[in-house]
Amino acid sequence: MDKLKFKKDREKLSDQEIGQHMNFDKFISGYAPVKSWFPKGTQFYSLIAAVAVVLVAAVYLVFRSDKNESAVSIKPFIDPPTLSMNISSAVFEGNNQYDTTFVYKTGTLIHVPASAFVDEKGNDINGEVEIKFREFHDPIDIMLSGIPMHYDSAGMQYQLESAGMFEVMAYQQGQPLQLKPGKEISVNMVSPTNNGNDYNIYYLDTNKRQWNYISENTESNNTCVPLFERNPAYAKEFESNTVFEKLNKPVLPKKEDPNAYNFIIDVKRTEFPELTVYKGLKFEPVESKKKFHTKLALKTWDDVVIERENDSEHYIITFSSEKESHSIKVRPVVDAKNYAETMKDHERRQKQYEVSLALRKKYANEKRDSLYRIRSVLSGTALRGNLNERFNNFIDDSFTETSKDLLVYRTFSISRLGIWNSDRPCKFVSGADFNHTAQFTSLKNEALMLKSVYLVKRDINSLYPVQEQNFNRFPFASTVDIIIGIGYNDELYYIKDEDLKQIDPGKKEILFKMKEIGGVSSSVGLKQLLKI
Repeated sequence: MDKLKFKKDREKLSDQEIGQHMNFDKFISGYAPVKSWFPKGTQFYSLIAAVAVVLVAAVYLVFRSDKNESAVSIKPFIDPPTLSMNISSAVFEGNNQYDTTFVYKTGTLIHVPASAFVDEKGNDINGEVEIKFREFHDPIDIMLSGIPMHYDSAGMQYQLESAGMFEVMAYQQGQPLQLKPGKEISVNMVSPTNNGNDYNIYYLDTNKRQWNYISENTESNNTCVPLFERNPAYAKEFESNTVFEKLNKPVLPKKEDPNAYNFIIDVKRTEFPELTVYKGLKFEPVESKKKFHTKLALKTWDDVVIERENDSEHYIITFSSEKESHSIKVRPVVDAKNYAETMKDHERRQKQYEVSLALRKKYANEKRDSLYRIRSVLSGTALRGNLNERFNNFIDDSFTETSKDLLVYRTFSISRLGIWNSDRPCKFVSGADFNHTAQFTSLKNEALMLKSVYLVKRDINSLYPVQEQNFNRFPFASTVDIIIGIGYNDELYYIKDEDLKQIDPGKKEILFKMKEIGGVSSSVGLKQLLKI
């Protein structure tokens, strides 16, 4: 009898391979039924039964041994390649009882209506909430986020080319919240891509692991509008700067009159920054004492609204409840011990204001910030103190490599928290590109163990990921400008531009010699290195 040989390290069969060899009818047909000691009329394929028992037992054992391994090997749908450089979120604080508009560092406006959030069980909530918001605008942002960009449509596979993507989440005391049915958050995202009729809005369904088409993102449906408008009709209003002066001119509080009545209100810093910078701030009624009832300031009201009176230094404070409402004209005052410091603060703020005003006049005859039109739609709920800062960021800091004429607002009305995108499907690679076997080494010809690589084309605002198991079907073409590799210990490598141009895309086997990315710890540094 020949000795049996067992191959211990054989690769596991795939489900497809197992299915190809499962033909039990043919297997059974090779054996005649065997009579047994069972009652007359009962016949069994004894051998088959025995084999089946062995197979079931074997499958059970295999299943048990692989159970934990299978659970661990499930790959997260959103899978950042290196956690150390993942795109972080800005955290905004607001009250669920009030309309609020937040301004992100790029100029994006996030308008949250009152009573927008409920807990995970659908219960209404009160009090402070945290809004976490982040944006992704280029291939590096997308890669570091780990957000998949593949999109299936009509049986075809595409990559989504982005005009801007964002994630918005909400929490109360660390617990995730949901949007209340019927409520929508309005996001006016600043986008450097001004092609107004080629993009659509998508929402990422993380449960079904797919992008869902929502609507067009175009000029025609007014969801893509220029950030700066050229319109002569606006020039006079812009040049006069009446709106700007009203909202931003620093207020100099008077020194309190020790013989006059005054009171204190907890003013929100985000709503009235021209006041909250001052210590010891109080409000003193302008009108005679006879018209002011001190008990009004002592009562607990449902709502207290502070409004600046035109461009004067007076404010109108309105106390209101379900049954009554009272409005009082006041002037801000500061106590004596804080007045000297108040004067210094005011002088500094006045200089900043004058510089900003001169800068706005410089652009008066050419451009008008569309923010004012959007603010009118949002009923003046934008954070007024941030308007000047945001405008200056556009001019001086944000999008410095982009012509300001290319900037647009892309408007989203979102009914679900999560990841939203302005995209268009594109064919990043063709079927003919998948005919290479890729190997990766360092410049010293040392083999690199990479878990994934990302292909980047400079003329497409997207990227194409390739996992290690697919390196034998590697999609490479001469149009690829950058390849970024991720090692198992989060080390990063790259090859780009001229080095890639030296590689013949007609070869079956391709060796990529990659440089290690050292000393880079942020997305900004990575973009500078790769010139993205």
